[in-house]
Amino acid sequence: MKKIIILFVALFMQYSLIQAQEETKQETKKKANLAVKVIQNSVAGFSPLFVGSFETNKNFDITFYSMFWTNTSFGNVDSGSDQLLETGVGLGFKAADNKLYLNPGIGLAHGKFFSTLEGTQIAEAVIPNFFLAYHDNIFDIEGYVAYYKSIRDRKTIDTRDLFLLWAAPGINISKRIVVGAFFEELAFMNLENKTVGNKNTQVYRFLGPSVKLKLDNGMAFRFSGGANLVSDVGASDEFYKVSAFIPF
Repeated sequence: MKKIIILFVALFMQYSLIQAQEETKQETKKKANLAVKVIQNSVAGFSPLFVGSFETNKNFDITFYSMFWTNTSFGNVDSGSDQLLETGVGLGFKAADNKLYLNPGIGLAHGKFFSTLEGTQIAEAVIPNFFLAYHDNIFDIEGYVAYYKSIRDRKTIDTRDLFLLWAAPGINISKRIVVGAFFEELAFMNLENKTVGNKNTQVYRFLGPSVKLKLDNGMAFRFSGGANLVSDVGASDEFYKVSAFIPF
């Protein structure tokens, strides 16, 4: 009887140890990632973007981001203060043998950019957005679209929305180099103004070639430049955009 009890205890301890090892192994498989994308745009200026994700047991990851628009004129056109800040969350889905990545999200804009209210406003606008990426041996494609909807609408103030779209389709000419095109447009939508009334205003519409360099540990550098096709605010006829993606 004593031997049976000892054997039972030994088996139970072994089972508990195996379970603990399995749980530890499962926990180590769930990763939490963080990266920064540093952007310099000839119109919007310098804008660091932080992105991250938490792996889950489901078929999606929980994602989050924070975007700092440091160009003072983008914070407050009149005085150059209360700069625009974006924060948001989303869901990341992988498909097509992990070649396709889809990331719908929702964000909030903070600052003083979408209305004539005085001072910093928390949650001044809501930002539905969508990011797409496709990578295989031939194609390297990325795209993003977002609509910044002002939620401070009142009869006593003027408001505006913002539309942002960019796309960077490319082809791998080597393991390190991607050559392709770049398109980006930024426009004010539903712009309220006591003089001109409601209208849409094109800030810029970029189109030109793009080169992306793939570095080690997931790092990447992209340079794009070319023509500014349309601008209602007097932006230059040419543009450049430089970005560096750096995972931690």
